[in-house]
Amino acid sequence: MHGAGKFAEAEAVLREAIAKDPGNSDLRNARGVMFAALGRHLDALWCYRDAIACDPLGAGIWTNLGNTLTNLKYLKSAVAAHRRAIALAKSDDALLWQNLGSALAEAGLHGEAVTAFSRALSIDPARHMARWDRGRSYLYLGNYAQAWPDYEARRVTGQLPPKTLPGESWAGQPYAGKRLVLVVEQGFGDTLWAARYLARVKALGGELVMECQAELIPLIDGMGVADRLIPRDQPLPEADYHCYLCSLPGLFTPDLSVLPPTPYLQAPAGRRAKFAPLLARAGGRLKVGIVWSGSVTFKKNKERAQPLLRFFLGFALPGVQLYSLQKGPREQELRALPRGGPIIDLSPLIDDFADTAAAIDGLDLIVMTDSAVAHLAGAMGKPVWLLLGLWAHWLWLMERTDSPWYPSMRLFRPRGEADWDYVFDAASTELMAMTRV
Repeated sequence: MHGAGKFAEAEAVLREAIAKDPGNSDLRNARGVMFAALGRHLDALWCYRDAIACDPLGAGIWTNLGNTLTNLKYLKSAVAAHRRAIALAKSDDALLWQNLGSALAEAGLHGEAVTAFSRALSIDPARHMARWDRGRSYLYLGNYAQAWPDYEARRVTGQLPPKTLPGESWAGQPYAGKRLVLVVEQGFGDTLWAARYLARVKALGGELVMECQAELIPLIDGMGVADRLIPRDQPLPEADYHCYLCSLPGLFTPDLSVLPPTPYLQAPAGRRAKFAPLLARAGGRLKVGIVWSGSVTFKKNKERAQPLLRFFLGFALPGVQLYSLQKGPREQELRALPRGGPIIDLSPLIDDFADTAAAIDGLDLIVMTDSAVAHLAGAMGKPVWLLLGLWAHWLWLMERTDSPWYPSMRLFRPRGEADWDYVFDAASTELMAMTRV
């Protein structure tokens, strides 16, 4: 049943089995596995603890407990559980070291995580997810020379959608007289981030074809670099070479000293006029755009998005006119604000990212949580304040208040987990100092 994905049915069978054999640690451990697969991590926790009470020496139970503690954000306890598992194991087990590395990385201890992942890979070099995870920890540390080779593990871990790619994999060599297809992957922000390399790729040779999300095509087309843009859902043409977009930094950025300059994106001139009447309503007030959520389908969006009410409390200040750039289901929060909220909604005028760029072009500042709009504003060289939770994306590195990738960006970080009040308070204070009252 577990193999068939029937986790609830499997849990019911195990529950009956435990009633008949309550001292069996394997049954209790297996039931915890089913709960974990169902996302019921608190129920899994009790199963693993009951299993350990039956068998305190079970290394597999301890590492499962560590995984659940990681999901529950009891990260010091998770690390301790994984270390106990390794100490109890009868042999060096790559999985146990990988699980320890995952807990350390989640706790922000990326140097120690690299050591744990490396130990896992020394035992089992084919453990590709450990290589991917090690690459992410290297990225947090800004160690790009070590990170990018590991980052390519995503090509064999199943993280990329299955697709038949034309030609050979491109390694950054000149391709005069030939065709190169750049293949889109991941989200809008990743495409905007990687677009900084398009001019350099084009300069190396022949025909450059780029697969692209439809919502980004007018904006990317305005760069005047790609010879042809293909919507993501259309077949790829025949080509001599292919390269995933997010592999470009690994070809051209061995360290932070050689980043392509910004800005590299601009708003199409013909899109700006439709925003002018709404922007004029600000008068002499500071025009501040806000975004409070990324894609709701992104599994970690809950860790980075925040309620609109926080923006209302922190940034609806005298001398400030707020403009909503938010798209998607979270737009509905505008209707629930007190007194309707002093926020002008630009979303009805925004049909794609070229429209978003045109709106940003007329604003003085963007204040937002992490999403693709941050990449767009940064790529345009517009002032953007990014409000981060404790578990921020690797691109923002660690403990920095600036971003080498986007010099116009300022990062506001918490002191600890769930410390969003501090983040909003700090940004609110800075915005008060800028107001034109």
